Amino acid sequence: MERRRITSAARRSYISSGEMMVGGLAPGRRLGPGTRLSLARMPPPLPTRVDFSLAGALNAGFKETRASERAEMMELNDRFASYIEKVRFLEQQNKALAAELNQLRAKEPTKLADVYQAELRELRLRLDQLTANSARLEVERDNLAQDLGTVRQKNVSPHSRLQDETNLRLEAENNLAAYRQEADEATLA
Repeated sequence: MERRRITSAARRSYISSGEMMVGGLAPGRRLGPGTRLSLARMPPPLPTRVDFSLAGALNAGFKETRASERAEMMELNDRFASYIEKVRFLEQQNKALAAELNQLRAKEPTKLADVYQAELRELRLRLDQLTANSARLEVERDNLAQDLGTVRQKNVSPHSRLQDETNLRLEAENNLAAYRQEADEATLA
């Protein structure tokens, strides 16, 4: 493949005109794979004058824009690097937490079953104690109720005995009065 040097004047003229004709192709047409470019068919460059008077101002603006773009790219690059570091750190933490969770899940059933079994034994023991205490209190309550009944009978008996004795005395007095009257009537008759 043969290469030809393009002079800077030819480059300037093609660049300034905005259109290039390559190998007989019309401007804006795409080249397919395997298409050969030939500079031999290009028309001779047209002599044009380039105005370098505004180049200094454009160059300063370009440099300033380039510097600001470079600073912005560096800032974005730093932010991206910190983001990547943070993502890696969080992924490591996530893996560690997942491993810890798996470990706890593996241990949990046996440990949890032991805890519940111990608590169940403790509650059963407490239930047995409460049942025994309840039975003892019921027996004590029944004994106290029986004692209360006996005491009430004793308290009621003297009162009722007094009442009975009073009734018997009144009955005896009435009988005595009736016998006296009969005796007086029998003596008078």
